[in-house]
Amino acid sequence: MAVGAVPVPIPFKDEERIAGALETANIQYQIDPTIDIETLPKQENLDLAYYSEAIVIFTSGTTSSKLKGVRLSHEGISSICQFMNDEMEVDANIVECVYAAIDHAYGFGRCHSVFKVGGTVVLPKAIKGFVNLFSLLHKHQCNALAIAPSMLSSILQVAHEHLNELSHQIKWIQTGAMKFDPFFRENLIKSLPTTRIFLHYGLSEAMRVTFFELNRHLDKSHTEGKPSRGCELQILDENNQPLGNNCQGTIAIRGTNLCLGYLDDALWQSNLVGGWYKTSDQGFIDDAGYLVFGGRADDVINCNGALVHPDEIESKLVNLIKTNAFSVVGIPDPKKLKDSIAVVCIEGKSTLSMRDIVDHLKSTDAALIPNQLVHIESLPRTRSGKINRNELTKIISL
Repeated sequence: MAVGAVPVPIPFKDEERIAGALETANIQYQIDPTIDIETLPKQENLDLAYYSEAIVIFTSGTTSSKLKGVRLSHEGISSICQFMNDEMEVDANIVECVYAAIDHAYGFGRCHSVFKVGGTVVLPKAIKGFVNLFSLLHKHQCNALAIAPSMLSSILQVAHEHLNELSHQIKWIQTGAMKFDPFFRENLIKSLPTTRIFLHYGLSEAMRVTFFELNRHLDKSHTEGKPSRGCELQILDENNQPLGNNCQGTIAIRGTNLCLGYLDDALWQSNLVGGWYKTSDQGFIDDAGYLVFGGRADDVINCNGALVHPDEIESKLVNLIKTNAFSVVGIPDPKKLKDSIAVVCIEGKSTLSMRDIVDHLKSTDAALIPNQLVHIESLPRTRSGKINRNELTKIISL
C-alpha cells in the first residue's frame, strides 16, 4: 500500500492453487519479510481514495472449488471495525490475542479494530491447539480473545477448566462467522460469567453482517443478532423474491460492509440480485429483526425428499458427543436405497456406538437420525479452523 499497490496475501500451499491465485490477481511483484519496501518501484499519481481497494483476500470456503479473490475496500473495513469498537467499548488498553489466520477476513478485521484504538495484538506463530493458546494468554496478559467458534466448542468440550481460570482476565471475546450451537453459547457464559461475549454472522464478502452481545441478549442466544450499522439483510425465496419474517430462505446482503466484488467480475455479477449479494446460506429474520442462521444451502442432505442440514443433526448431538470434535456430512447411499445418507464423523478415539446415537435421537424426526458412524483420526479443517465438510465427504466416500 505504501507504494500504491493492493496487497494480496497468498495463503495456499498447493502449487496449483498458488499459481491460480497469482494469475487471477494479476500479481505485479511479490514481496516477503526480507525485502525493503523502499526498494520497490513507486507508482505516480496514487489513487488511494477512501472507497478504493484496500486488500484482496482469497476465501477459504468449505464447499467452493473455484478461487475467489475478494476485493475489500478501505471504507468497508474501516466502517465495520469502528462499529465493532463502538459496540465493544474498547480503548487503547485492549490486549487481544487473535487466534486466527490474519490473511482471512475474520482475523484481519480484529487486528484492524484493535489497531484503530491504539491497542495491542498478540499473534501466534502457528495455531497449534489449546496449550499454545493458553500460554499466549497468560504470557502476554491478554484481556481479549478473538477465536473461531469451532475452536471454542472444542475447548468447552475438553478444556473448559482452563477457561474458568481466565474468567477474571478476559474482558472481551469476539467469535462468529460459522455455526456456534446454543449449547456451547450457554456453556461459554457459565465458564466466563464476567466476560463480554460478542457474536457475529459474516463472510469474506461482507464482514460482520450482524453483531451482538450475547450476555445482554440471552433471550436471542439462538440467533446471530441484528444487522450491523450500515448493513441490510433480506431473505429470498427460490425465485429471488423477498420473504416475510419467520420464512426461511436464502440470505441476501447489501451495505457499506459489502466488498467491491471478486477479481472475477463475471462470477461476482452472477451472485447479485437487484443490488443485493445472494449468499449460499439459509436462514430467516424473526419479528424482532434478529437473523436465525440455518446453515449453508449447499451442505443440505437429501434423504429421499427430506432435506436435512448437517447443522440440525449436530445441534442434537452436542449433548451426547462431549469430549470429541465431530461433524455430520451427507454422502451417496452405498446401498442405493436412498439418495443420500447422513454420516457422523468423530475425531479421535471414542467408545460411542451407532446404537448410542440412535437411542439419543429416538424422540426426534426419523430424517434427523444419521445412518452411519465413522471414527477418523483428524477432521480436515480450513485455514479459519472450520471443519471442511467438502474434504471430509471426499475422505469418507473413498
